[in-house]
Amino acid sequence: MIVDIQFNQGSAPWPRLVEGVLAAEEAGFATVWNLDHFSGAMFGADTMLECFSVLSGWAAVTTRIGVGSLVANVVNRTSGMLAHAAASVQNISGGRLVLGVGAGSSPTSEFGAEQRALGIEMLPRMADRHARLIDTIGEVRRIWAAAGSGDFAGFARPIPEPLIVAGINSAGLARLAGERLDGVNIRFNHPERGALLAAARDASGNRPGFDLSVWTWFDPALTDGDHPLRRELAAEGVTRLVLLHRGAPDPEAIARAGRHLG
Repeated sequence: MIVDIQFNQGSAPWPRLVEGVLAAEEAGFATVWNLDHFSGAMFGADTMLECFSVLSGWAAVTTRIGVGSLVANVVNRTSGMLAHAAASVQNISGGRLVLGVGAGSSPTSEFGAEQRALGIEMLPRMADRHARLIDTIGEVRRIWAAAGSGDFAGFARPIPEPLIVAGINSAGLARLAGERLDGVNIRFNHPERGALLAAARDASGNRPGFDLSVWTWFDPALTDGDHPLRRELAAEGVTRLVLLHRGAPDPEAIARAGRHLG
């Protein structure tokens, strides 16, 4: 099972975030992920650095570790902006990006406060939000394929195109992601975790390389493959575990976690 780490980029100033990603690379984590939010308020932070700007910065100071968004809300950018941002990070990183995307929340959700503040349209029906995610990724891929010619002359093309995974919390999106994308991610304590992962895997046709990932809170013990949660996830076919670090990155704790990686 691949083991990754995730940082909240609102949790610390930039130099500390750099220390964290360098420690993660040295420890042997496969990929470092971040968040996509405009405000740090919901995380008790005073600010929040922009998702793809941070990924570009991390890519510039590292050489091996992957970089990824978990997850980029498709309502936060137009399809063209998302395509350009992701292509830029992919090329700056030398092909180390994994693009994680999410469908966004309902207009009445507490998680939609950022979008309401900026006047970004949110869709009430879950099915419509899921359809918008799939449509957005279809448009992103169309832009990438057309980059360099015609109306898209001079546009950035990612080399190679990054894997695209979706954050899921329903069977409908699990199936859509299985059919159209390269993987899914779900929180560790979702009450239907096993069923949703199975739905995504079945919809993918069990194709090789389809990524089934779960996120949970950072705990150095979870880098040990014999940990009970690791065994439980392995039995469900999980291929990747993402450990979300609470608060500012702690290089010493990250180094301890790396003792079981490899």
